[in-house]
Amino acid sequence: MVHQDFGVGLYRGLSLVGNKKNQEENIKIEYADGGVVYVPVGRFNRVHRYVGVNESLPNLSKLGTGAWERQKELAIKNATEVVDHLVAIHVARSSPRGFKYLKEDSLFDQLEDSFPYEETPDQIGAIDDIYKDLSKKTPMDRLVYGDVGFGKTEVALRAAIRVIVSGRAVFFLTPTTILSDQHYITCLNRLGSLGVEVELLSRFKNKKDQRLIIERLHQNKIDLLIGTHRILGVDVPTENLGLLIVDEEHRFGVKDKETIRKLKKRVDVLTLTATPIPRTLQQSLVGIRDTSRIETPPTDRLPIETFVQHFDWVAVKEAIATELRRGGQVYFLHNNIEQLPFYLEKLEALFPKKTIAIAHGRVSSRELEKTILSFFNGTIDVLLCTTIIESGLDVQNANTIIINNAQNLGLAQLYQIRGRVGRGKKQAFCYLCIPKKTALMPDAFQRLRAIEHHTALGSGYGVAMRDLEIRGAGSLFGYKQSGQISRIGFELYNKILTDVLSNKQGEVLAEEKEKAGVVFSGPAFIDEGYMPLVQDRLSFYQKISKVFAVDDLFEIKEEFLDRFGVFGKNIENLFLITEIQCLLYPHPVSKCKISTSDVVFIFEEGRGEIPTESFLTALREAAKNIGTPFKVSPNSAQSLKVSFKVKSLGVARDIALNFSKNFSVIVSRLSL
Repeated sequence: MVHQDFGVGLYRGLSLVGNKKNQEENIKIEYADGGVVYVPVGRFNRVHRYVGVNESLPNLSKLGTGAWERQKELAIKNATEVVDHLVAIHVARSSPRGFKYLKEDSLFDQLEDSFPYEETPDQIGAIDDIYKDLSKKTPMDRLVYGDVGFGKTEVALRAAIRVIVSGRAVFFLTPTTILSDQHYITCLNRLGSLGVEVELLSRFKNKKDQRLIIERLHQNKIDLLIGTHRILGVDVPTENLGLLIVDEEHRFGVKDKETIRKLKKRVDVLTLTATPIPRTLQQSLVGIRDTSRIETPPTDRLPIETFVQHFDWVAVKEAIATELRRGGQVYFLHNNIEQLPFYLEKLEALFPKKTIAIAHGRVSSRELEKTILSFFNGTIDVLLCTTIIESGLDVQNANTIIINNAQNLGLAQLYQIRGRVGRGKKQAFCYLCIPKKTALMPDAFQRLRAIEHHTALGSGYGVAMRDLEIRGAGSLFGYKQSGQISRIGFELYNKILTDVLSNKQGEVLAEEKEKAGVVFSGPAFIDEGYMPLVQDRLSFYQKISKVFAVDDLFEIKEEFLDRFGVFGKNIENLFLITEIQCLLYPHPVSKCKISTSDVVFIFEEGRGEIPTESFLTALREAAKNIGTPFKVSPNSAQSLKVSFKVKSLGVARDIALNFSKNFSVIVSRLSL
């Protein structure tokens, strides 16, 4: 089920159908009343996958009624309230923080020198962004997001040290005890030797230790406090708090988010996430929240070799033995606590001289902490676990992971879990095991296929976007928004949110302008033999239809070649049409016709950004450079027609593309 944003609402289903006349594919949309709408390739950007916040289905729409428009109006009203709330927080944070952070200190250099790796350009950029924020008079609210293992924690440490040396405390808030423990170990190793007082507050601490920690906080004897939502408790003093670092904010509940929101009004906030940010949501936050993306992989990092295979104890034994022989450690994930004793007994029988331990959510705090620390220290060879390791564990010596019943896990989970290995310079391996004689559901097959084929560093980020973008959708801005998101879908809600914010700021989004329509007489579609799955073709059609820049189109071309190999003429024509649209997008061109007999461009009067005389000069110069006779004539009272006579469709293609390139270059030159 998907939705579109031009008025006909939610519908039952869709399918791709051919159009023999135009030799292209269309989306056939079926509505609740049996009505049908056909959407051509060039308008696929108007159709979106429906994403709600729960499993209940919304009411489908009927063609010819005003129900969908009324629902959109309610969503716009709700989005306006959200924007007003965000703006109010932004205004509240406009008050000066009342003190200044030190710009230089010897501890800055010592922390930087102790980093065992070379910072990536994106890490340096994010650190610079944060230092600039901390130099301003008003509190920081920055979101740093990037792929798993790409160095967000190091960026947070650089921010923390600047606040700590200035006499202020730092809280590092995490959603799980395991992640808290991971950050505590990292911070203790990196900052403890510099004289920084680091402490942990989570369920790994008993009540007596918690009281002592809170007492030391009151006495300003703790510089960096790491913990779960426990550090948001009313008994935890925040008078000296300078910086709040929040890891994976979307995984906290509404109550915790409200506490974070209150703290934001008076302290600096740095949020970290490995969850990809949907582009529309990122746009909606522009001007309200600053963002930094880390997309460069660490130096010497290798892609994780990933295999999908039937579960077989012989193969599992060999995979584990291979890792252990090179001195490494192994994760064995089976997400069923009741069945873990069976797998423990089996693994102990296969590897009687190795240390094997269990980790899952029902293990006592003390035992879980002991197990995790032992795995960190390398005294455990194989960790038999559930998805409790999904985030938080960063053990560079563990470079093989076996995921049993992988078909039951979501794409986002598989992506995050695979990220537990391959954190260092060694080659890492991920084995996605499925039961023998089990027929996979289509969705499960596609998830496993996507994970197996997308192993290049950073590529999983794009693959996981579709799945990850809905994590915590119902509470991104608070539970009150869940109803509206459920009724119209997450993507459209974000688009409306973006539009409302842009209107508040007096801006117009570039995408609001339509691309030039291109009428092409030849075949221009993705061949079914080249890309068999209709879901893949739909996804790429939408990607292509949303492109507005040639560079972005070339990236999609590279993805085609990487995933499916060399493509034929039909797809080449599709890319050519889109490239022409991208080249002409900034200019006053409403239509381009490419046929076996002629090439025609229609220019609309009053849409250009350069004077009329310069525009006509550019038009004629671009046409002359083609080397083919052309004609410029009025098309209507407010438009011009530029036409070329041709003898074949191949020649027409070349002329259309070359003219578009020439015109774009010449107009850019005249505009300088």
